[in-house]
Amino acid sequence: MTLYLDYNASAPIISDVVAIMNESIGIIGNPSSIHSSGRAARKAIEDSREIISETIDSNPKNIIFTSGATEANTLALNCSKTMQTFISSIEHDSVLKQNINAKLIPVTSEGIINLEFLESNLRKLPEDNIFVSVMAVNNETGIIQPLEDISRICKENNAILHVDAVQAIGRIDISMDKLNIDLLTISSHKIGGPKGIGCLAVSDKVYTVLSPIIMGGGQERGFRGGTEAVNQIIGFGAAAKYAQKFSLSNTLTTRDSLEKNVLSMIPDSIIIGKNSPRVANTSLIAFKNISAESLVIALDIEGYEVSSGSACSSGKIAASHVLRAMGLNESLVKGAIRISLCRSLNKSEILSFCTILKRVINQLLRKKKII
Repeated sequence: MTLYLDYNASAPIISDVVAIMNESIGIIGNPSSIHSSGRAARKAIEDSREIISETIDSNPKNIIFTSGATEANTLALNCSKTMQTFISSIEHDSVLKQNINAKLIPVTSEGIINLEFLESNLRKLPEDNIFVSVMAVNNETGIIQPLEDISRICKENNAILHVDAVQAIGRIDISMDKLNIDLLTISSHKIGGPKGIGCLAVSDKVYTVLSPIIMGGGQERGFRGGTEAVNQIIGFGAAAKYAQKFSLSNTLTTRDSLEKNVLSMIPDSIIIGKNSPRVANTSLIAFKNISAESLVIALDIEGYEVSSGSACSSGKIAASHVLRAMGLNESLVKGAIRISLCRSLNKSEILSFCTILKRVINQLLRKKKII
């Protein structure tokens, strides 16, 4: 039996979402058509837009559907290329690779962005031409960034603030309105919806600087051409509604128990970001003198699916730029695995995993003749 412990890479699709999508597959109309079938498709899209906007405290008309978070981030960062841009050094590659001229915001050893660096640098610049991109929750460590402080600094300097909230929805509360966020990225399959759909939420003030990357028939207020993926949008909306009611906070006891067992059973193991605010379902654990790639494969053979860092790089397992930015030594950087939960585990499941993890690590160390 396989135990899936890689929720941050992709959440198992919720059964109710599947049922709703199966029911809606019969919607045949093009949402741009004005006949009855077209209007039915349009209504389904707008209903989902409404639900998603409620989830993040935004205006429904400001939700732009995309093919996923990578496209949403690309659309958001497209306008930054003519601005003084600051991107945190621990962002997902879909943000980091959008603007090679951006200045990287360093993070502390605890994975929190350096607020003093951000504030002092923004104060030096003229207003109305500053763009800042910071993720709400890091996909590898689960560390939560201080969005209230970041938002305050951006507002004081009239900077546009983009937040990648892919790992935040369903884990912590996010309000675009209260936090004065200008651009916010969400992914459907990270919250139990279908793959291939996401959105960029946009505040009224940044529409004038936003420019489309896919032109076509004027869909999504002209910012994302092409016929909308009606069925996937419906599934996205259903998953967002589920996220409003259910939180992964119930996994906190499991995570803490798992980490306690690992630390007691495996010498020299380190919980990354242990002293930082983290979402309840995520644990990044580093082991000295261990290859994360070998460990992930060995655990997979034993029936446990975990990951090494980000899972959005076409199957590649590379050393984490996030951990390097946090200043970890290379041995730990190369030996970190992420365990991300989608449900609570019982004591037997936790003990079984930790026991096998210890055995596998000892086997790998013996092969390297370290023990």
